Parts: sequence; structure tokens; C-alpha cells
Amino acid sequence: MRIVQLVNNLDMGGLERLVLDLARCQLADGHQPMIYCLTHPGRLAGEAEAMGIPVRAFDKLPGPRLSTVWKIAQQLRHDRPDVLHTHNHLVNHYGVVAGKLAGIPVIVNTRHGATRVHISSPKGSSLSLKSPDKNADLIFRATMPWVDAVVLISESTRQFFIQHRGVPAKKTRVILNGANLEKFLLHPAEPGSALPKVRFGIAARLVPTKDHFTLIRAFATVAKELPGAQLQIAGDGPLQSDLETFARELGLVDRVNFLGALSDTAQFLKQLDIFVLSSLSEGLPLAILEAMAAGLPIVATRAGGVEEVAVEGVNAYLADPADANGLAMAMLRMAKQPNLAQMGTKGRETIQVRFRIEQTWQEYKDLFVSLGAKS
Repeated sequence: MRIVQLVNNLDMGGLERLVLDLARCQLADGHQPMIYCLTHPGRLAGEAEAMGIPVRAFDKLPGPRLSTVWKIAQQLRHDRPDVLHTHNHLVNHYGVVAGKLAGIPVIVNTRHGATRVHISSPKGSSLSLKSPDKNADLIFRATMPWVDAVVLISESTRQFFIQHRGVPAKKTRVILNGANLEKFLLHPAEPGSALPKVRFGIAARLVPTKDHFTLIRAFATVAKELPGAQLQIAGDGPLQSDLETFARELGLVDRVNFLGALSDTAQFLKQLDIFVLSSLSEGLPLAILEAMAAGLPIVATRAGGVEEVAVEGVNAYLADPADANGLAMAMLRMAKQPNLAQMGTKGRETIQVRFRIEQTWQEYKDLFVSLGAKS
């Protein structure tokens, strides 16, 4: 099977890592994967090409570009894939039109999270069901007759798109995200091993949807009660300067560390006690899958599919999105657990059964074949 995945670019992120992991599985399974990037190749492109996975970039400039559609169609005619797999809505209409012009037999789109209005700031955070881009929603719905299936990465995300964005239920499928877990399983954390020090950590882009402001606000409460608490923030993004200023204003300079983009996530997770995710919305975050594989207990918001993997009272404590007090209480509750390592082990067992990238690829392959792609 020849499979093209179309993304905006391969800059670092959960979606981009999933695309690369899927392509790796496809290659190992005897198929021929390719990755198309609408704009530029991105930081992960070299890793893909080192494995023998071709990456094509189309250098699209801002604004609608019919010329880009034509370039993609020409490349598709040359590569002759059996499946065109687009990721998220920003690239989907380019892929669908180009795919139809090129006669691609199977076109599938994956939406990786709900599209909502997010406000994350030092003054407070919130989210609503309103769309941040109604025109993009209209264009996405207009492509539905030519898309064979829309994959959602959690059941909660599927329900969101059916109920609030007009995606036909009959077109939808749920395929849970999986992760390449081996390096996290081989380098497990030791939660509770450094008491009275308690090391909280998050690995996520510094963008509004991850809502680090609520996390820092919550940690300010935690820090007053736990003198040994630390917060490690890994990731880069446009909010870094504002977040550093906010932490300084709350008197947390010595307690909150901004580490920037990670070169080795497994080593970062290994030195934590508790993984925290403060997102306003999610699909099914790879960051939680990786943290669970590393044996870390989870504190998170009930965003998207988080509750479909992190189970309250089993391996996690949860709070509502944008609720700094609730998140702080969950963090304190977890930090005071006498069995941190045991909770981490339960999550580690769950992740190995349900969330391996190989299983995710198998479900995509089954879907592609059911839609008419040759096996």
C-alpha cells in the first residue's frame, strides 16, 4: 500500500510525532509511506528522511493558493498513492481537491482535537463552544462528500464534531492515539523517590490551549503547602516570555523552571514524580501516553479524551479545565499519596495494553482496506 500523509509541517508537536510514528509503522509493515508538508518540512523531516521516508514540502504562502493545490495534485499523480491521509482541517481542503484531481481512491482525514475559542492569560482562563474560525468549519464541511472517513482520536472528540461542528456521524470513526512507547518503558521514572522533594512536570507547547497560566496559578497554591515542590515546564512557544513574567510576579522564580524544547522527552519524564497537563481542550494527548509509559501518576484537566486514558483514583486525579483551585487540590492530593509508584505502575500497565502505536496503525490499516485500498 502506498500512503501519503499530508500535514501543515513537521515541526515538533504531538500531531507531527504521531505522523512520523505512523509512517515508521507503515514502513516496517512493508508499505510505502510518504509525508507531504503544505508549508515547510519542519524539524522532524530529517528524522523521517533518515528512515527512508520521503518528505515533500510545497512552500505554501499565507492565504488561499490554488497553485498549491495544483502542485500537490501533480505530486500525487507522480507518487500514485492508494491512500491520502490528511491531518486536521488547515490542510484538508488542499488535499481533498488535489486528491480528486489526481484520482486518489481513498481519502481520510483525522481531526486531532476540538476547535474552540481558548482564552489563557494571567487574569484567568476560559473556553467556549464557539468556533475560532467559522469559515474553516464551512470549508471542512464542504469537503465531506469527497472524504471517505473522518477519524477522531477519542470518543469525546467524535461527539464534539458531530454535535457542534456538523460532521456527519456516518462519516466518523474513532481510532485512539498510540505512541512509540519503548524508550519510555525502558527508562521508567521513580515517583516518590526524592521525598520530601516533589517534582511536578509538564511537556507541552507554550500556547493558549495548554493553559500554563492556570498551571502556574495552581502551583502557587501547591508551593505554599509543600516546601519541597518544584515545577518543571518543558516546551517552547509564543507565550514563554509572558509565562516567565507571571511566575516571577507570583514569587516562583526558584520553584518553576522553564526548560525549553526537549531533545529527549524520556529523560525529562524519568526525573519527575508527577506529570501534569493543564489543557483547556485536547484530543487524546500523546504527552499523557508517554508519561504513563514512564510510570508517572497523572494530574490533568478533563479535556477531550483525557478521561479515556487517565482514570480518576486509579492512576490520576483530575480537575475541570481553567479551574486553578481544582487543579491545585488535585496536585496536592496526588503529592500526598503514599503509593505514588503504585499509581504510576497501574497507568503503565494500561498504556501497554491499549495505546501502542502499532495498534493505532493496525486500526488505520483496517480502515483504509475497508474503504477500498489494496492491502
